[in-house]
Amino acid sequence: MGAFSGFRDKKKSKQETPTVEAYYNGLARKASLVRYAVLIFAVVFAVYSFSFHPNEITIENFEYMMKFLNVNEEENTHAGSLIAFDGSKGNRGLIYKGDLAILNENGLTVAGWDGDIILREVFTFDHPKMIENGINIFCYDIGGKEVRIFNSYSQLSKLSFDYPVYWVTASANGEFAVVSSAKGYRSAVYVYDKDFRIRYSRLFGDKYVDFAAISPDGQSFLTAAHYSKNGNLVTQISRFNINQENAVYSTEFIGEVPLGIYYTDGGYCLLTTDTLRMFDNDNNITGEVGFIGKELLSGRVFGDRALINYKLDGLSGGTETVIYRLDGSIEFQDSFPTALSDTLICGNKLYLLSPGNLTVCDIASGSKESYSIPTSYSSFVADGEEIILFSENQAEYFDSGKENAQ
Repeated sequence: MGAFSGFRDKKKSKQETPTVEAYYNGLARKASLVRYAVLIFAVVFAVYSFSFHPNEITIENFEYMMKFLNVNEEENTHAGSLIAFDGSKGNRGLIYKGDLAILNENGLTVAGWDGDIILREVFTFDHPKMIENGINIFCYDIGGKEVRIFNSYSQLSKLSFDYPVYWVTASANGEFAVVSSAKGYRSAVYVYDKDFRIRYSRLFGDKYVDFAAISPDGQSFLTAAHYSKNGNLVTQISRFNINQENAVYSTEFIGEVPLGIYYTDGGYCLLTTDTLRMFDNDNNITGEVGFIGKELLSGRVFGDRALINYKLDGLSGGTETVIYRLDGSIEFQDSFPTALSDTLICGNKLYLLSPGNLTVCDIASGSKESYSIPTSYSSFVADGEEIILFSENQAEYFDSGKENAQ
């Protein structure tokens, strides 16, 4: 044995691979440290919340937050498929962070699919309307003078205006715009950041802004306005950048009244009483659909598709439904013998609702299935590529496997 062999043996022993038991004991100690750190943070957060925000942080709010911290809960699932709530003819609903928000003339309710009431806020609206952008819920009264903004826990802000509010549009980034008016002007558009601070305002002296749409990044917005010129009604659309005072683009269409303006996947669309026009991002018209000779019932844009419903000629109460691409060509067309309560595109499916009947159409193939449903359901609520049947007093996820096909 060499003189330094003992030292070499010690060095080798330090490099030996630890046993399986030692390895997992080390992981357990690290996990324990992380667990205690999280626990300490939760205690500090709770003390701070109850000390400085007692009106906003409640036990119910913590219970709601815990459902997002449940490691055993699978993503994109809902605990139930049906929610019952107080009946009202004015009820309208939408999905907000997986829960159902219900607005009517008496206030806002947010309910979980497990049946728990997460939020109930009482206020009075005559003509309530509600939108969400994935961050907040925006409730306003068409013709009223306030916009109320909520998250799942409470009311975050209430914006009051001197003149009536006619439209609210919100971006996925948190910015939103409110269409109202101002002294000496017929219309005004106010743009707010995600912290509810006003960033931009545009006043219109001789035009009435009927609709607005804010871009997904919140940096620009569209307006659809009308006014009278030489005895004719005129629709004017304008594009604004919030970093510039004047419109970056504007054009007019004589003899038409605006019915909606929408951002699309490749530009934007204008719907009027006479025509559906599609524009690209350079403001070039890429498609045009005229309604001359047809009676327009409703219209709406879904991403890169426009869904238009016409009254069917020669058949009382019948509906012709057409889906247009952004170049104006027809992607889907079909006729239905009855009036439709609601129509909706989710994914590559078209859903059509009439009393007691739901029709599901595959847009690509044109195939369709009909299902018998309770006559109480009168509208749809979208949840990703799923749909929810909505009535005055309950909402239910549609499951083709449970419904009776006709």
